[in-house]
Amino acid sequence: MSPLALALVLCAACLHATWNLLAKQSRGGAALVWSYSAVSLLAVLPAAALAWRGSGQPPGTAVWFAAACSGVAHLAYGLVLQRAYRSGDFSLVYPVARGTGPLFAVLAAVALLHERPSPAGWAGIAAILAGIVLLSSTARRAAPAAPGSAPRAVLWGAATGLCIAAYTVIDGWAVSTLAVAPVLYYGLGVALRALLLAPLAWRDPAGLRGPWRRDGRRIVAIGILSPLAYLLVLYAMTLAPLAYVAPARELSMLVGLVLSVRLLHEGFSASRALATASMLGGVVLLALAR
Repeated sequence: MSPLALALVLCAACLHATWNLLAKQSRGGAALVWSYSAVSLLAVLPAAALAWRGSGQPPGTAVWFAAACSGVAHLAYGLVLQRAYRSGDFSLVYPVARGTGPLFAVLAAVALLHERPSPAGWAGIAAILAGIVLLSSTARRAAPAAPGSAPRAVLWGAATGLCIAAYTVIDGWAVSTLAVAPVLYYGLGVALRALLLAPLAWRDPAGLRGPWRRDGRRIVAIGILSPLAYLLVLYAMTLAPLAYVAPARELSMLVGLVLSVRLLHEGFSASRALATASMLGGVVLLALAR
């Protein structure tokens, strides 16, 4: 991976952990997701329009199809992520979500493409699973009064990882194979996402105003940081293989752990740090195994 691609990915990792922290602090659901998606659309619309004009021709059918699939996957990601954050600590949900994304991508390759991981690949899978189990057991001991909360948080975190795996594969294929400008591609996806979610969000106007009253500044920050972080990743994908970019961006797990301790005052333990490191190491092994 080139130094520029690595710098883009590391910057994206910090931005991603930051906006997820803000999402954890916000109380939302469909209304919150639609609100920050609308902000994201406004933020990227001028650049996307310039990219469309600069391309000299409208996006082809394949680009629209990829953007639609990505928009649905991102929409599911936003809704499931909010549900996950209502279920457990940021330092539990975030690393599970980020760690299981590459795991599901590899498992899909095994099941659908009949690929066979190398020993390093199997070791990576085992390390991620071990980290998930350790995180879950640590959270269960920390909240004995709610014994079912940790498994629920892990399950919702894993569901978030499934969405991450889906849109990562789609988007990597789109920007590398279809050669579409990342900002144009992202703009199409976020527009379709906002359009699909609008009926659900607008059916309760009072509920739509609530997130803005409580978390207006966070919504604006999420709406700006989220596309910025992902656009950096998309541009990195044009400079380096997806197999390198996807695992490297999971360094955000370590950033998230630090933020959860310093800003959310969630309990720090050696077990939780070890579990996060195990999952990060597993992601690295999966990258090396390809």
